[in-house]
Amino acid sequence: MKDGTIRLRGNMKREKMKTKKPFVIGLLIGMLLITSCNGLTGPRPTSTQDPCPIDVLETIIYDFEDLKQEINALAAVAAETPVGDLEPIVRRLSELKEEIKGYEFPLCAARAQSALQEFSLYTEQCYFIKYVEYINENSGVESIADYDDFDRCDWAQLHEEAYDLMIQQLNELIATK
Repeated sequence: MKDGTIRLRGNMKREKMKTKKPFVIGLLIGMLLITSCNGLTGPRPTSTQDPCPIDVLETIIYDFEDLKQEINALAAVAAETPVGDLEPIVRRLSELKEEIKGYEFPLCAARAQSALQEFSLYTEQCYFIKYVEYINENSGVESIADYDDFDRCDWAQLHEEAYDLMIQQLNELIATK
């Protein structure tokens, strides 16, 4: 009898589940129809925040431009500085490179940040390599590094131009908002 009771309860639960399935499916379909036919036509207003609000973009452009100007100012000083005295300039360029790398930005500014980071990297390498070569020459140590004919100063200039294009695109994005 105990087995019969358990089977009966098991069968009752199955019967209840069978009657609930059409009800749940009907309820889901009804909810779907109600939410899809709410009378709005055309694009609906969304509650999703703009991933690139104008104030954020303007702040990013301002910050990036400040960083670029500091890199250019350091490069101008480095160009006029004797190679043996480049160490503090190279250190500051390295700090700026890390600051740019750690800068938090929305996805819409990723290309500008990347171009600025590349510009800072190649500017730093341009003067770092000159400084290292000077140290090696004056210490009598033969350099094991092979600095190819790849002119990092020229590459810094190319990445600065790419950065300028990315900033121009961000400014155009602001103008369309």
